[in-house]
Amino acid sequence: MGDFRDYEVTIEDLEPYKSKEVTKSDLIRVINERLSKQWSSQQDRTIGIEIDVRPEWKKILREDGSILWDYHELGWKAMHYEKRNQKGKIIREWLSFKHPRYKGIE
Repeated sequence: MGDFRDYEVTIEDLEPYKSKEVTKSDLIRVINERLSKQWSSQQDRTIGIEIDVRPEWKKILREDGSILWDYHELGWKAMHYEKRNQKGKIIREWLSFKHPRYKGIE
């Protein structure tokens, strides 16, 4: 029990919160970067890729539905989800992307 080891943990998606104006092109660039980093053929066949929505993205996602539609046109299944508690408060908001070759759970 006394044999403790030090582990190095790297969390790439953890960034300090900085409130700023986000344009459509900024958001698309961030999504594309995350998709290219996280995509793998194994992930294609399971859950896809989930990207948590940052507070500064909410307004543009609410007002411009063409962002996700552009991914649909490229073949991705792109959805914007919200999970709420029993009082109706949003407790999690994320974007889900499934690759065109997504086959569902095998």
